[in-house]
Amino acid sequence: MKRLLLTMVVMALGSSLGAQDWKGVARVQGKVIDEDGKPIPNAIIKFDCPGKGGGPAVTANNKGTWAYMGLTGCDWKIEFSAEGFAGKSIVVTVPNEQLRQPPVNVTLDKLQGPPPELLAAVKDGDEAFAAKNWAVARESYEKILVKWPEMGPQVYPKLARTYVGENNPAKAVEFLEKSIAADPSRMELHFAAAQAALDAGLTEKGMEFLAGVDDAAVKGSDGYFNIGISFIRTSDMPKAIEYFTKAIAKDEKMGDAYYWRGMSYLRETRLAEASADMQKVLEVDPTGQYAEKARTVIDQLKDALK
Repeated sequence: MKRLLLTMVVMALGSSLGAQDWKGVARVQGKVIDEDGKPIPNAIIKFDCPGKGGGPAVTANNKGTWAYMGLTGCDWKIEFSAEGFAGKSIVVTVPNEQLRQPPVNVTLDKLQGPPPELLAAVKDGDEAFAAKNWAVARESYEKILVKWPEMGPQVYPKLARTYVGENNPAKAVEFLEKSIAADPSRMELHFAAAQAALDAGLTEKGMEFLAGVDDAAVKGSDGYFNIGISFIRTSDMPKAIEYFTKAIAKDEKMGDAYYWRGMSYLRETRLAEASADMQKVLEVDPTGQYAEKARTVIDQLKDALK
């Protein structure tokens, strides 16, 4: 029994020692830089000595330099990796543990396009948003901002839409304001921020966003139309009329805009203008969703307009 136990101990020690065959006294050092010669901090350097149980891993410091002492003689496979850079694998021969090794300096190329982890995070957020799983989408987008803060201008509008989905327009306004600060030329952001502010009851803030709209730079009519609807919700008919008129100026065949401007005129007791807009609905969109309603309004106004 004692002999059996001794044999087992020896085998265990032999196995343990075999797993450490890569250990020795040789020292290898070097530096990791980018294609511009700038150091890459926190790069990971992994060593592997095939047939000798693997090897260690080290992390470069803030200056991109690294070193490891404790290697055996071997044809070492060394893998270099760093976030935002393409990995690289080289073989470094350590012929003798006592010999001083020349520095192993490696240049890593920057990845072309977004890193795969970022693309995956955006995909997760977008899929959750499409499924109206607002909380999951928001958490995904927030994680992107933490790890890749430079993505803010692309992520802020996405976060704002999740807050709209969660019926939190005030929070949506906060992120849309950041979006506008990042790119004031995007008129759709001004409209979205104004709409969210108006829906949140922040009328003054909404008007500030609208003041930043350059009418000449606006290509379509939807932004104006949506603002008109927001003003109807706040019972500000003159402003609703103003923005439906702007929508019509961009698209003279927009039946929806004529209908809702007509309804706004009706609320203002401007009956002739209301009837004229309902006639335009029938002219530009005779089979549209508001056509029958427009006919009804016209019939109801006939007597009043005699």
